[in-house]
Amino acid sequence: MSKLARILLVTAVWGLWGGLWGLGGLSGLSGAPHVAFAEDADAYFKQGIAYKQEGKTDQAVEALEHAVAANPRHYMAWASLGNLYKTKKDIPRAVAAYEHAVEGMKKDKIVWANLGMAYYRNNQIDQALSALVTASKLDPNDAEIRGNLGTVRRQKGDLPGAIADLEAAVKLKPEDAQFANNLGVAYRVAKREADAIKVFQKAIELAPNDASFHFNLAVAYRRQTDKNPDMIAQAIGEYEKATSLDPGNAEGWFDLGFMYKQDHQNDKAIAAFNKYLELNKGKDASGQKRIEDEIGAMGGAVPADKKPRGGTKKPVPKK
Repeated sequence: MSKLARILLVTAVWGLWGGLWGLGGLSGLSGAPHVAFAEDADAYFKQGIAYKQEGKTDQAVEALEHAVAANPRHYMAWASLGNLYKTKKDIPRAVAAYEHAVEGMKKDKIVWANLGMAYYRNNQIDQALSALVTASKLDPNDAEIRGNLGTVRRQKGDLPGAIADLEAAVKLKPEDAQFANNLGVAYRVAKREADAIKVFQKAIELAPNDASFHFNLAVAYRRQTDKNPDMIAQAIGEYEKATSLDPGNAEGWFDLGFMYKQDHQNDKAIAAFNKYLELNKGKDASGQKRIEDEIGAMGGAVPADKKPRGGTKKPVPKK
């Protein structure tokens, strides 16, 4: 008989005994089922990990679910289940699994961090903040935890706290472009444009082909153009790079059109606006109308195939 078959047989037997226990029929066999269930849980846990290592996600989930059913205090199984649910994008179940895991793994920073990000993905921002604070207290020098915590603090409106955490993340892991970019976003929200520009430039130095980094730098430059017209060219250059790397970024074309217009390059502005209209068709009627009016004011025309056929969303915001 195979090992898994023996497990199933034992589980079936104890399932019968459990029913008898519920009726008071085997009260004299104190403690025996608990030991057997614990052994079953460990066996299922090992089987689940083996399946996980083989890339058999569904089988791994099933085995680990058997493990926690046999022993609800098998916290490693709960933690592993959380990871697998996250892989399957079943975030509510991931949250529940990690919540069980931290009950018995109170000093494990990784489980707390995973719970925090599961809360974040489940739009439970307050809970995400609390879990990530716990993770950070367990290890203040974990760059990823500090970076994630900073991003959540920013969304909660705690800019000083966000900047402190993100600055720590960048210092702990200066080669990570995403940490630098996220710090730049926090600086930009705090209206520290010069600081934002520096870290966006650093992010681009580390990851020159990330369109979002170029877009964020372009926005930072654009916000300075009223005071410093010399930055118009720099903003245009970054928007051009962003849209070349990601031609589907409607907001990038939107902003680029206005930058061209500000620089009196009307033909290029019309072309950029028409690209925005092409990407936006049927999505944002108000934004569509605004850009059509801009094109008309510059003496341009909107091709018939770019005219909207509906949509009620608000205009794309200019940052």
